[in-house]
Amino acid sequence: MKAVKRRKWITVVILLIILVILLTPLWWAVVLSFDRTSTMALPDFSLFPHEVSLFNYEMAAKTIDLIQYYKNTVLITVVNTVISVFTALLCGYAFAKGSFPGKKLWYIILLSVMMLPFEARMIPLYLQYKSWGLLNTYWPLILGNFAYVYGIFFARSNIAAIPDSLRESALMDGAGEWKVFFRIILPLAKPVISTLAILQIIANWNSYLWPLVVIRSQAKQVISVGVSLFNASQTDIYYGPRMAVAVLSAVPLVILFLFLQKYIVQSIALSGVKQ
Repeated sequence: MKAVKRRKWITVVILLIILVILLTPLWWAVVLSFDRTSTMALPDFSLFPHEVSLFNYEMAAKTIDLIQYYKNTVLITVVNTVISVFTALLCGYAFAKGSFPGKKLWYIILLSVMMLPFEARMIPLYLQYKSWGLLNTYWPLILGNFAYVYGIFFARSNIAAIPDSLRESALMDGAGEWKVFFRIILPLAKPVISTLAILQIIANWNSYLWPLVVIRSQAKQVISVGVSLFNASQTDIYYGPRMAVAVLSAVPLVILFLFLQKYIVQSIALSGVKQ
């Protein structure tokens, strides 16, 4: 018993040391954002600001339109999450319980898309949206979510586990496929819905490369690209304002994690995907 307790305490100590190492840079970034002396020069490391002030946040607010970036990002995140999760459930239901010509072939073709990294498809997609005249609009960020391949794969795997007898009973009672989907499949697929929604929210909020490529106007950009453009446009160092912008851009995801950490952990355990 003593050996087991000793190993347990050693594990706890090691994990605490790792946690401190990981959190120290993040904490220092927050400290710098509230430190007046960090505006033009990098002060010595400290666990607390040398001179507490909101000057860096005020300067950042005058330099970057975070409110507009927030609005754009929230809009894209909400629309894409609703579209991707709903269509993934529809397609997953069709592949799990439906019967149509070429079902297995289409499913294999669909899964083959997962084997191609996005960077390999980015140039053809860019040229396609350019020929359609959709660059510098939100459509390139939205249309691809009608085919959320991983979501379809995940939904199909979970919906396939639902007993066929429930669907057959509903069909025998006169229910159509849409009623079966909304009345039976969706209520039983709540863990799938929450998992896919969480994964999509995190992915859309952190999306950077594709919005950078297809959106030219800064007024339409998402917050990840907006923060990057802010950092790239500054000729001076401005440690404090940079840290203030970084903190403000991360606040929504931090709040989301604090309130939904149990569901986020469950979604990672259920899906095996960490983003």
